[in-house]
Amino acid sequence: MGKWRWSRVGIMVAGFWVCGSAPPPGGAKVSLTYANASCNPEKSWSCLCVGSPGDASAPLQEIGVDLEALKKEGWPCVKGDFDRDGQADFAFPGKDYSCNGGVPVRVLFTRNGEVRDVSALPREVSCLQLYGIRSRKGPHGTPPTKR
Repeated sequence: MGKWRWSRVGIMVAGFWVCGSAPPPGGAKVSLTYANASCNPEKSWSCLCVGSPGDASAPLQEIGVDLEALKKEGWPCVKGDFDRDGQADFAFPGKDYSCNGGVPVRVLFTRNGEVRDVSALPREVSCLQLYGIRSRKGPHGTPPTKR
């Protein structure tokens, strides 16, 4: 009996199961930050990231992310540690992002400044926002979290 090899790995992000594939190691560095350093993704659904997505350009372009805008002016994103490995991860909504309708989302997972994985959420999302850890019920009916 042969060994199973997994080319895709399931990861839980924001309560959704997503699948993705890892780019080859030793690629371009991810250099992303919020365009406005004071933007808080727990309070705003319109934070913009600016910089380079490293080797994640192709999957972001698939959903309509304008890489020139990302590099210069910024593109909507949510920065967090979605896989709880202590490294920054970024969720990017696709073209025409707004709270008026769903768009595809790609989640860029990093390790040591490089792209570790890029995953697609299984359904379109609107109003992408980070919900932080809280012991009591949060805004908009967000339930308490255990950690």
